[in-house]
Amino acid sequence: MVSVLNILFQVFLLIAALGILVLIHELGHFLPAKWFGMRVEKFYLFFDWPRKLWSIKHKDTEYGIGLIPLGGYVKIAGIIDESMDTEFIGKPAEPWEFRAKPVWQRFIVMVGGVTMNLILGILIFSFIKFYYGEAKLPVEGLKNGIEVPKGSITEEMGFKNGDKLLTFNGQPIKYLEDVANPSILLNSNSFFEVIRNDETLKIQVPNDALRKFINKKKENPTLFLPAYKSKVKVMPKTLAEKSGIQTGDEIIQIDTVKIHLFSQIRETLKQYAGKEVNIIVKRGEKTIQFKVKLEKKPVLGVVPNEELPVERTKYDPISSLKPGTLAAFNTLNDNLKGISKIFKGEADVSKSVAGPLKIGAILGEQVEKIGWLGFWVITGSLSMWLALINILPIPALDGGHVIFLLIEAITGKEPSLKVRMIAQQIGMYLLLGLMIIVLLNDFFN
Repeated sequence: MVSVLNILFQVFLLIAALGILVLIHELGHFLPAKWFGMRVEKFYLFFDWPRKLWSIKHKDTEYGIGLIPLGGYVKIAGIIDESMDTEFIGKPAEPWEFRAKPVWQRFIVMVGGVTMNLILGILIFSFIKFYYGEAKLPVEGLKNGIEVPKGSITEEMGFKNGDKLLTFNGQPIKYLEDVANPSILLNSNSFFEVIRNDETLKIQVPNDALRKFINKKKENPTLFLPAYKSKVKVMPKTLAEKSGIQTGDEIIQIDTVKIHLFSQIRETLKQYAGKEVNIIVKRGEKTIQFKVKLEKKPVLGVVPNEELPVERTKYDPISSLKPGTLAAFNTLNDNLKGISKIFKGEADVSKSVAGPLKIGAILGEQVEKIGWLGFWVITGSLSMWLALINILPIPALDGGHVIFLLIEAITGKEPSLKVRMIAQQIGMYLLLGLMIIVLLNDFFN
């Protein structure tokens, strides 16, 4: 029952995100078309094939919601688009048709959707900066260095618990967040410098690290964590409190395993799930031993008893625009780097490309982990990605129409109707085929 509810929740999140993205994109076409006096025959959120869910007619425009939540469209009179409407062919252009308007007006209509998606992405990331602010950990404040998740790609690279991060690609590392994000694996020929036992070491990042990270992602989604000493804070009404362990105690041994960092407590307890185990703590000058009967899910009920020097930044609505814009375009840049990795053979296409099913799963996972912040981060990223995809010079996409308009603006002559019809059909078949491949990839993954 829980899995069914999870799936339904993922579907809801996916439809909500797509609904926002499609609505804003299509408004980008609809509004300038109306301003320039073009007749908009249909405005649909989602595709109304094989049927529509709801519609209403107001003046010349039918507004509705379609059944298939994979896109949407605005049908403007006198344009060859995905509807493949050819009724106007052979007839004189009416003043309210798309084809009757100057090139510059048609150009604005065609780039309107992309523009709106860029604006939406920037506004979402600016809102995130304004509402949530920023919290960063200066690496110089990590007295215990970093923790390297067990079995992670960073452990495979050669990082050790307690390493102190120094530089990345020769540039000093100021905050842990700057390098803990897996997006750094999108770079090529990268390297770190770390301090280990007062010695400076160089650690190379393999160019195929992204592929390896994706394969390990479910188990270890983080590159680095701040390392905490094993001094604990005991949560009330937990196994630790019942056993006599107190806040301020430093766990130094579990059974025969020596403990130095807090993360070792979790990892070691997993080995003794459902068993009785000896836990040795240091309390002041004393060393005390406790016998603790662990449950099948070995949760002791302790957290690190150590404060880290977090730097927090708050933004007002205006000042949030600059970091929000930077964050929005950084996501776009990361996607472009990811595509480059795929073409270089340094990342697997099947694991790196996400379609609707996978996006829904990612949305559900992020909302579960970090709340609605996760929803808005993914939606903002998708808005930037949608803008990039739609401006590509592929027939049936906005970019394909833009290419034809540029040709007309340069030559003073519109490309022939036959060429545009064939290009539109080819583009539609390509997009349909790509959509099927992506859906199948999602399903089998």
